Amino acid sequence: MIENSGEHASGRVTGASNVDVEIGILTKGKATLGMVLTSLLLQEAVSVRIHVVDTSSRPVITRDDVRFALRLAGDRGIRCSYEFAGESKRAFSMGRARIIRELAGPNLCLCDDDVVLPSGALNRLVEAARRGGVYGYICPVLVNAPNVAGDWGHRPPCTPGSLIYQDALVRRILLEYYDSTIDVLDQDSSEEKVWEPAFLTTLFDALNRPAIRQGDTVIYHLDYQEGPSWIKEERTVIARSKNIARALVEQVQNSPVGPDPDRMRPVEVKSLRSSGPSWLERARRSLRLPL
Repeated sequence: MIENSGEHASGRVTGASNVDVEIGILTKGKATLGMVLTSLLLQEAVSVRIHVVDTSSRPVITRDDVRFALRLAGDRGIRCSYEFAGESKRAFSMGRARIIRELAGPNLCLCDDDVVLPSGALNRLVEAARRGGVYGYICPVLVNAPNVAGDWGHRPPCTPGSLIYQDALVRRILLEYYDSTIDVLDQDSSEEKVWEPAFLTTLFDALNRPAIRQGDTVIYHLDYQEGPSWIKEERTVIARSKNIARALVEQVQNSPVGPDPDRMRPVEVKSLRSSGPSWLERARRSLRLPL
């Protein structure tokens, strides 16, 4: 894993313990990743820590746009780490699990590699969180969001870019979910696939934690080629995701506190030898990081 320590010219280091928001980005190497990182690194009036998990076939850190974004993180004094996981049949679910294991703070943002935020977006979400105490999630308006069927009632769906309140209970549930399910974005074939937004929306409903729609905060989904109906048997998938959320809440709430979730079912680290032994060294040199 490559990490930019977030050291300012003054020597101050921005650590995970004193940031407003921890952001996890899962990427398959989309061309929009550099824009996404830049939009997050230029957020105003809010402190962030970013962790990128790369599930593409070749490390995206060899691309100029990603390397330059990491250099920008250094100039801005923002802690930004990068982890290459490589391809797998459960790349999405395993990648999300890696993010949850890395980011344990209370204000968590799971951001896609094709969603950009205006410079004041995160600050507005954080301000709403500070006013609300314990919350489930705070969601912005996502322009060009997928049009997925489902009865969401009065609760707005938990879309990418939402701010999630993560305590020990939520973290245990998230790790159990990502470790044991197959998402519609996973390549693995399964008749029991789930969809993350449906799961997250129902999870916080089952926990009786409020969902706040931040109507004056607008973010943008940049995948303009994605069709309106991209989930096979979407109603069945949504219903299954909701049922799993309710079952996991009941299971975890009624079970004694078990082992540290970070030590449960550790994710296998994929060898980087197939990508050549020198890409990591080249990336470190370009970012002026110690070898």
